[in-house]
Amino acid sequence: MVNQEEEFNATLFDAKNYYYIGNYMSTINTILPHQKSPTPDLLSYMYLSYLAIDSGRLIPSEIKENDSTPLLAFRYLYNYLNYPEKRQEILQFFGEKLTQDIGETNIWQIAAVIAYCHDGQFESALKILHGSTDLECMALNIYCMLKLNRVDLAKQILSKMQEKSDDATLTQLAQAWVGVAAGGKGLQEAFHIFQEFCEKYQSTPLLLNGQAVCHIAQERYDEAEGVLRESLSKKHNDYDTLVNLIVLSHLNGKSNDITNRYLEQLRQFFPNSEFVVDYDKKEQEFDRLCLQYQPKLVV
Repeated sequence: MVNQEEEFNATLFDAKNYYYIGNYMSTINTILPHQKSPTPDLLSYMYLSYLAIDSGRLIPSEIKENDSTPLLAFRYLYNYLNYPEKRQEILQFFGEKLTQDIGETNIWQIAAVIAYCHDGQFESALKILHGSTDLECMALNIYCMLKLNRVDLAKQILSKMQEKSDDATLTQLAQAWVGVAAGGKGLQEAFHIFQEFCEKYQSTPLLLNGQAVCHIAQERYDEAEGVLRESLSKKHNDYDTLVNLIVLSHLNGKSNDITNRYLEQLRQFFPNSEFVVDYDKKEQEFDRLCLQYQPKLVV
């Protein structure tokens, strides 16, 4: 007979894995039946999943300002993501909070690092993660290193993750991220990891985009288009899928109409995203230079 502790551990394991591979609804559905006797660790994956599917507005209604558990971190994270005018104040709060006793859970660390990464402050995020042997913190450490183009340091952290738990889902995914960044034979190894998780669980936009990037890097454009269309059928407004389709359309020599269609979808759903803001800035700069260097008529 399975005891209560074993049942809880099994539920937590499933919830974590679903979250890691991007199957956010399965994470939520796994946790909901256990809401009567939850723990912050278990509920944290539900709230992270709500944020991932743009349903974070549930968070302030469920986590009150006077909440005494670490879950309060997600209320601050939700406010950070939804109220730009409060972002610097909330980042400062996270920094001060982490100097206090936050208990054994990593919830405050994870929430703070997500906010700092969203703000592009990867060095600040790394300071929070420094020295942690928690797999999730180590995976976030790798993410930050890759954003800073320090593949060498990411490989060092990956080695530590593999020593600790080589078969863990998060370790395998981190290996795939590093493989994509390193290129070469790492691309094929990464592809097999994403493919294995698709077969073991089910395909998700996160896993399919991982496969697509591997295909694109190896100039297998038809295969990349196939998995990206599958991803789009699962979530029509997935940010990574739309960005990768824009890149692929350009590499494939598709018409501007096709590329612009994906770009307009991206502008509609993610008007303030890093890609859209950067693209529009470059477009304006290009127009400015065209005006500056256009030939002048001499009468």
